[in-house]
Amino acid sequence: MSSDTGRLLLLLLPLIALQLALLAAALWDLVHRDRVRGGNKWVWGLVIVFFNIVGPVVYFLFGREE
Repeated sequence: MSSDTGRLLLLLLPLIALQLALLAAALWDLVHRDRVRGGNKWVWGLVIVFFNIVGPVVYFLFGREE
């Protein structure tokens, strides 16, 4: 592995860890929640999974129903 690749990996590692933590937390919350805005958990699940960091944040801000 070249030194440039190693540096890039070290820069991306925190971002990857953040993405995985947000993804896991959002999916866990979605599975354990009775109701979500719009009423369709499958759509929120797709948003969480396919829109990387933005998807879980959007779910936490707008998808959860109290």
